[in-house]
Amino acid sequence: MTPHAHHLLLPVGVLGAVAIASAGDIRFTDVTNECGVSFQCDPPPVSQMNGTHRWGGLAAGDFDRDGFVDLFAPGAGGDHDTLYLNDGNGGFVDVSEAWGLTDLHLGNGCSVGDLDQDGWLDIMVASAGDPDVQGGEPGRYRLYRNLEGAGFADIAASAGVREVTNGDANQAPLFATFGDYDLDGDLDLLFGTWHPGNGGNRIYRNDGTGVFTDVSEELGFDDEFATTLGYSANVIDMDGDLHPEILWVGDYNTSHYFRNNTDGTFTNLRDQNGTCIEGWGMGQAVFDYNLDGRLDWYVSSITYDDPFDDSHNGNTLYQQIIDHLYADLALPASVLDGGWSWATVAADLDQDGHEDLVVTNGNRFDDEFANRREKVFQNLGNGSFLNATQLSELELACEAMSVVAFDLERDGDLDLAFICNEGRLRVYRNDSIDAGRWLQVDLRGDPDQGIAPDGMQTRVEVRCGSRLHVRYADGRPSYASSGPQGLHFGLGESEVIDELRVFWANGSVTELLNVPVDQFLVIEPPLTGPPGDLDGDGMIDGADLTILLGLWGSGDPGGDIDGNGLVEGNDLAILLGQWSPSG
Repeated sequence: MTPHAHHLLLPVGVLGAVAIASAGDIRFTDVTNECGVSFQCDPPPVSQMNGTHRWGGLAAGDFDRDGFVDLFAPGAGGDHDTLYLNDGNGGFVDVSEAWGLTDLHLGNGCSVGDLDQDGWLDIMVASAGDPDVQGGEPGRYRLYRNLEGAGFADIAASAGVREVTNGDANQAPLFATFGDYDLDGDLDLLFGTWHPGNGGNRIYRNDGTGVFTDVSEELGFDDEFATTLGYSANVIDMDGDLHPEILWVGDYNTSHYFRNNTDGTFTNLRDQNGTCIEGWGMGQAVFDYNLDGRLDWYVSSITYDDPFDDSHNGNTLYQQIIDHLYADLALPASVLDGGWSWATVAADLDQDGHEDLVVTNGNRFDDEFANRREKVFQNLGNGSFLNATQLSELELACEAMSVVAFDLERDGDLDLAFICNEGRLRVYRNDSIDAGRWLQVDLRGDPDQGIAPDGMQTRVEVRCGSRLHVRYADGRPSYASSGPQGLHFGLGESEVIDELRVFWANGSVTELLNVPVDQFLVIEPPLTGPPGDLDGDGMIDGADLTILLGLWGSGDPGGDIDGNGLVEGNDLAILLGQWSPSG
């Protein structure tokens, strides 16, 4: 692949500043009441849903595009879906009624993304329908199209995603995840449910206008999903070839690791690459925990205190050794025991340059886990983590199902929000002591160039001295939760970022040098010429032909002009048809 490199010199700082770890004490303050949040997750009785007790979705995103992150919580039957707009002063305003969120339904997992490329974030909600119907109803999912920051319209029926399950809904739909798995510049949808018999684990392709088609069978996933008890999914490039893998976490040893073959097909590596060994997989977080430039995969599960119970083998931390080959280091890294772990999120809470982990915890139907606290694992930067839960003063002890890390006050650090099953939405402000420097990157998309909205499926690397920080725009999905879209970097004591590189999904690269720290940075995709201008110089000539021929037969998006997943004759015909060596 020959990327389109773009250099920008910023006359600030001194090139070559070295980042030195400066880990502070992680501290949180419960600000739920003072920020105006009162949402209560009130699901139907367990008997009404035939034993289902998994309720509590949460999503974060800037729905009115004012620069501040808002919160959305599905109603779970006892209340309507609730949207809290951030007022910019550390508080929220409930605008649910004004935005048209008045119906009662059994909403659960949700995801945020701009489905129609109009610049506004939409929300997909997995739902089991009418809360008064015994066992729930199939075919009641909701897709809220954002009406330019003024309200929502449910377009699930016209978009083709109203009825995802194909029968019995007696197990609640658990997640919906946006991601551009085929790199065509629009966001596709992944759905999951704990009950495999209702066909609720599916992949839907976006046709570019916000209308979706079930392609699970076409992709060869039907057999894989036949016994999958899905809890969360992620679309993310694990090996740096730009083509995203699909990581599907499931209960009872039903997780999957689908490697992208770059030709429109996937191969399941679950029994070949050291992953998917967790017994009760639920949530997930992908991050580079040891700063070696390779993305690692953390999966939350269940750990019993009984040392002889080897079926509940705890959380897993899959460190990527080489491309698609992993070793589980959860035990030596001290992140194996999260209790009854639901969702998890990776976030640099003390901004020392190493991402920490937050894990929700609890099961009110099991005495051992009825009042367990959430876990905060502080990354020490030496391959291990410190259980900083008590020190952090995060005193939430409920059956917390979902968690998001977001910047409440736009002050540069990451705060936390949780949803408790049969409990409240809780907001915790980050008041960490001696926290390091930071950077937040907000990406823009360009569907015409094959870059999805908000830069989804884009990799960003930040280098400070010898230290490399990697983030990936995946929408931060976990159990029943997602968002926000911005990429947050903790930078320790670094005074300047030596180099920032953005590897866009279409193969182009943006490079910034001497970037100031402690700022919000918006990055637009680089402009390219007409179809066939592979080197981005505004002309289609011999240099572009050389690039295309070098990629011949591959699925590299840098030469796949027509977007069909393969560099072949049609791409050559397009290039030659645009031939313009004179500009």
